[in-house]
Amino acid sequence: MTMDVEKLLNAAFKTNDLRSICRAVDAAVIQSGSIIQVARAAELDRVTLYRAFRLERGPALDNMIKVLRVLGFRLVVEVCSEASMPLGEGGRERIQTAAIARRFSAAFKTGELELLGKVFKETLCAQENVAEFAAKTIRTREALYRVFAQNPMPRFSTLLSCLNALELRFGVRSLSHMRGTTR
Repeated sequence: MTMDVEKLLNAAFKTNDLRSICRAVDAAVIQSGSIIQVARAAELDRVTLYRAFRLERGPALDNMIKVLRVLGFRLVVEVCSEASMPLGEGGRERIQTAAIARRFSAAFKTGELELLGKVFKETLCAQENVAEFAAKTIRTREALYRVFAQNPMPRFSTLLSCLNALELRFGVRSLSHMRGTTR
């Protein structure tokens, strides 16, 4: 069952579409058998879990991480296939993109939300033109700056749109698969 769920989730994450991702996670929660048990294990109340993946804004990033962990997965960040084409013009940008993906994945692997917030902040600050970068996302420049001034942990949808602008995307890996490897 875990492999089928992993395929379902990764197919949704490849779309970089918040609604598709939320529907897939919601389906995985329902398929797990007990929404109440998932909510308890994720340290969320049942109503929060019900709403997290059904509201237009999507879940908070920490709730997404908790629910996926209970389901036996963790988030990883991958380079979109278009960005992983052979080096040539833009080769340096693709190398930088791959490095950013590795930093995010390493932060998700630790499970430390503060480290993840730090990687997000450093990635945003490394952008040559934050206004231009924000235009590629579904957020304003001011909204991106507020993430750091008021709350160092972005919403899942904010990070999703930023990764999309960087030609990156989320994926999931099975926790049991990750324990047996050195990735």
